[in-house]
Amino acid sequence: MNPLLRNSAAHLVLDNITTISLSDTDAHHLFRVLRLRDGQSVTATDGAGRWRQCRVVGRDAIEISGDVVVQNPKSSSIGIAFVPVKAEKPEATVRQLVEVGVDTIDVLLPTKRAVAGTRDRLHDRIHAIVHEACMQSRRVFVPQVNVGVDLAEVLGRTGVAVADPEGGPLSTEQQYIVVGPEGGFDPLEVPETVAKVSIGPVVMRAETAALVAGARLVALHERQ
Repeated sequence: MNPLLRNSAAHLVLDNITTISLSDTDAHHLFRVLRLRDGQSVTATDGAGRWRQCRVVGRDAIEISGDVVVQNPKSSSIGIAFVPVKAEKPEATVRQLVEVGVDTIDVLLPTKRAVAGTRDRLHDRIHAIVHEACMQSRRVFVPQVNVGVDLAEVLGRTGVAVADPEGGPLSTEQQYIVVGPEGGFDPLEVPETVAKVSIGPVVMRAETAALVAGARLVALHERQ
């Protein structure tokens, strides 16, 4: 990671970084929550790989202090699909997958053994969740997050595999891992032609499995 990004006191995702304009939410975060001071470094990105350094001016504003840096996208896109579980866990799972560097996140429609559906709350909050996670992790590419995706559609993608304790070893051939609900997928839901991969030697909770799958897949492809 670029040291300017890593060492910035805060990171913003803005629609436009040619001129910097803070929303009320951004200003509250910088000056009321983080309590940034005059002269501290802040980075801002447009979420499409372009970012620049800024600095705090006074008590309630920031100004541009560096040129636009253009970061090239990764050569391969990493994706995770998971079935929602109960309580607030889908929101936390999306946030964590963004923070570990997953590029595409699909929240699946309920499957036969699922115990929770896709709630309106997740639809309503997904934009804020993703942006907050990008700010925390200093990402300059905002990932694509889709809510309410059909399992059959994702199983037809190139490089897809289903997480399974009895599956084969994870390899760079896999670019997209599907994580099932607590009870796993019904055998009729997953065609035999779809690869199965193991992401660990133990049986994990669904939300844990999604995070582990994402982290392992990102790390594996970054070593290429």
